Amino acid sequence: MKQNTCQVAVIGGGVAGLATAVGLLDKADQAGCDLHVTVFEADETPGGNLRTLHQEGWQLEWGPNGFLDSEPATLRLVDRLGLKDRLQPSSDATSHRFLMVGGRMVEIPTSPKAFLSSRMVSKSAKMRMAGELFVPPRRNLGEAAENPSTDETVYEFGVRRLGREFAEVMLDPMVKGVFGGEAKELSLAAAFPRMVELERDHGGLFRAMIALARKRRGKKTDAGPSGKLTSFTGGMADLVGALAATIEQSDRAELRCGSPVETINRDMDTWRVCGPGFNVGPFVAVVQASPAHAAARHLAGVSPNISKSLASIPFAPMAVVALGFDRSTVKHDLNGFGLLVPGREKRDILGCLWTSSIFPGRAPKEKVLLRAMLGGAGNPAVMDLDDEAIVALTLSELRHLLGLRGVPDMIRVIRHQKAIAQYHRGHLALLRDIELEKEHFPGLHFAGSSYRGIAVNSCVKEAETVSAQVIEQLAELPSTTASEA
Repeated sequence: MKQNTCQVAVIGGGVAGLATAVGLLDKADQAGCDLHVTVFEADETPGGNLRTLHQEGWQLEWGPNGFLDSEPATLRLVDRLGLKDRLQPSSDATSHRFLMVGGRMVEIPTSPKAFLSSRMVSKSAKMRMAGELFVPPRRNLGEAAENPSTDETVYEFGVRRLGREFAEVMLDPMVKGVFGGEAKELSLAAAFPRMVELERDHGGLFRAMIALARKRRGKKTDAGPSGKLTSFTGGMADLVGALAATIEQSDRAELRCGSPVETINRDMDTWRVCGPGFNVGPFVAVVQASPAHAAARHLAGVSPNISKSLASIPFAPMAVVALGFDRSTVKHDLNGFGLLVPGREKRDILGCLWTSSIFPGRAPKEKVLLRAMLGGAGNPAVMDLDDEAIVALTLSELRHLLGLRGVPDMIRVIRHQKAIAQYHRGHLALLRDIELEKEHFPGLHFAGSSYRGIAVNSCVKEAETVSAQVIEQLAELPSTTASEA
């Protein structure tokens, strides 16, 4: 290795860390920068929560089911990795989505006319929602980072603009489905910044819907978020595998699995990465792409302030229960995306996705695959149950809803003690404080789902941004030293 090669460390081999490493290699080529990247991953295999399990014909996702195809950064990465021919868009069944209302499944209406005739909310709630057109926008929208007192929770936003019943029946389960969190705790500006933009730019949600509908008139949309849920024929592990292979095949990068980082130390103007049996460096830049709670431990000796801020970001626990049934033992037609459960229903499950309907081929022939979620920020006690009790609880909730008979052909319980970062009120101000403190430590960068978006798309988009920032930093350095690794 050349003596003047720029050494960069990436801590964490999840999708954010891997995508950052690949981005660094590509941008270094474009900038003519002589660079070497080392990725440190604690587990024996890369990917973090992005894993796909194969079990006797069943294909199960350990973590996220896919990504929305509306993010250009992710599509660029897919194209760069040569994965376009392995993309698997979700089926048309995903246009049918359900909520539990009064103990029964009710389909979410996809048009104003259907909504007016639906049993989703009461007549008085519908009238309150219609009044959203006359609710003035807040004057201090978009100031949450600079002025935390203006930060509004998702629940407060819903009540203010559309009424309490809407917030409890429709917003609450959305938050549970995305974050496994509580609408009364999560910051709207941090968790759903698009909502703030719509109110700021258009004066309200209905006004925004009208304006956006005019722009996309003639284009088909569904009840879900912008974009179509998409995965790969081999599951999300295809993305991880392609990223890891790109790194491993490069003579300018190294993927060190089974290398749990314990500390990151500042050494003059450079960095050293230390763990069991290794002390590697010097690095001119470190990208911290591990979860915030892990990053807090790594940086405790460098900056107690940053460490304390990172440690204050809470995480929701989650139990995922995969259930495989013979099709003949399920009465429901499962023609849809799945079911979400509002907190007011007082149930133990957060929701259930009908995986084999979303992505055909995930279950053996004449079988169906379900994916239930339990726990979350509002019900962490579920995690204290053993697997048998969690499965029994899940089946007791789903049997009458889906008409399940007999015992499942396949059962898999996946536990995530710290599943999803919770962007509580004040999250953006916290990130601002971290950024200000980080200015004292040149070369330190952050990426990953703990900060500015939990989805795969958010991680990939941020990886693009961070890798560009690192290359800009390296271009300004007068000289660098090689790693001792």
